[in-house]
Amino acid sequence: MPDRWTLPDQDAALKWCLRRNEQGIRCIMDVLGRYGQDEEKARRSVNDYMQLLAEIEGRQLRASIAVKPSTLGGTVGRQHTVRFVRAICERSNELHVGFELDMEGQRMVDLTLEMAENLALSGLGITVALQAYLNRTPRDIERMLDAGARIRLVKGTYTGDIRDFTLISEAYKDLVEQIISRDVPFCVATHDPELLEWVQRRFHDRDMMELSFLKGLADDTKCRLVSSGWKVSEYVPFGSNREGYESRRKAYLRALDEIGRVPAP
Repeated sequence: MPDRWTLPDQDAALKWCLRRNEQGIRCIMDVLGRYGQDEEKARRSVNDYMQLLAEIEGRQLRASIAVKPSTLGGTVGRQHTVRFVRAICERSNELHVGFELDMEGQRMVDLTLEMAENLALSGLGITVALQAYLNRTPRDIERMLDAGARIRLVKGTYTGDIRDFTLISEAYKDLVEQIISRDVPFCVATHDPELLEWVQRRFHDRDMMELSFLKGLADDTKCRLVSSGWKVSEYVPFGSNREGYESRRKAYLRALDEIGRVPAP
């Protein structure tokens, strides 16, 4: 299944998104890139995102874009990254296409949250991913919600503070409770069947919560949730730089297998 986790190019991703939309599933689209080692490479990534925005708007797809700051120079050129991220976010808002900032390794967290906060405080619509396995996340939730950003809560796929599966799940529940207490729309991103059942029992407002999944996992669950009236989204990455992303997905499945767990079907 060569296209299980990713798709080869923008055209394939847009066609996939259309099919998912017809099934009632919104898409979160990500251009897979490498770390932006210089301004020119980062500018090419900006152009890729701008082109994607134009296609989403032109085809009237139910989709947002997800941006990784590292592909816009985040690891080497903070000034360029801030400028490029704002330009993409402003264009997203102009076209009424959702804009999301993905979360990466711990060295990128401060910059990502600073950009998210500044964009939200300036009145721009933005969603930011926060990771349950970081001890700092409860404080970051308050900071992001105070600024007006929407949260997509993930467990995390990089190196975090909490490693034990059970402890991460409990931390995840605590963070969901924290967001619920603020009475704001948010997104739960997990493939853990027990967590999915828990969050549906805990929170019944189908207008306030979206359930989000990766391409390549939980296809039956996605369709079942849509038929039950839940908002569902799917993360759809594409492009030629797929090695790092796919290796993290495979490592995730290996880790689950080692502890005798399986993702939602």
